[in-house]
Amino acid sequence: MLPQRIGRYDVSAELGRGATSIVYKGVDPAIGRVVALKTLKRDGSDADGDADAILLRFRNEARAIGRLRHPGIVAVDEFGEDGLHSWIAMEYVEGSNLDDVLVRTPLLGQPRALAIMDELLDALGCVHREGICHRDVKPANILLTPAGRVKLTDFGVARLRDLGLTRVSTIIGTPAFMAPEQFKGGALDGRADLFACGVLLYMLLGGRRPFSGAPAAVMHQILNEDPPSLSEPGVVGPAFDDVVA
Repeated sequence: MLPQRIGRYDVSAELGRGATSIVYKGVDPAIGRVVALKTLKRDGSDADGDADAILLRFRNEARAIGRLRHPGIVAVDEFGEDGLHSWIAMEYVEGSNLDDVLVRTPLLGQPRALAIMDELLDALGCVHREGICHRDVKPANILLTPAGRVKLTDFGVARLRDLGLTRVSTIIGTPAFMAPEQFKGGALDGRADLFACGVLLYMLLGGRRPFSGAPAAVMHQILNEDPPSLSEPGVVGPAFDDVVA
């Protein structure tokens, strides 16, 4: 059931949901500003089976984005908790996520692919300068505005260096985009995000993932194999193999 109100915001629609959260479209009635309200599920069906850890990651996300100010990062306006909801009020972005775009158009072409990567890397530069490692850079967490501008979102599993969140030994992420050190449960920094960017660039230029299959198979490939060459099918020149390798 759609809640009528979360915090001071009137709720008008559901925008999407994940394993542990639901995102609504909301309006601040005092000033008419539209926001995206990310709320933590509290229905007793936590996917990870660890409600405390999920709540910690949710608060972590608010802290991570709340300290960032960059046009390529979805801005956080407010974090709140009450008896019914834990919620983050964020910048509302018109458009689609990159995952949906790639379903419709698997090959974007080099100019658009490189423009997306340029904006994404600029946004990640801001993230890394603040001592934050996103840890889940992937198409579903990259929004594209109607003008084609990049907005990085979903810092729910980010690691904040100075806050010690999350635990170093915790393996979190999306397998196809995870750096080798993520699978090994070691300490992470911005280089893990750059690995994910390499996977993304491969996808944008080649129309497919460099590593695929079940999670265990993907882990084996990432730890032991080089990605298939993109230059062999004639999709891009040989120089791009060196960039994404």
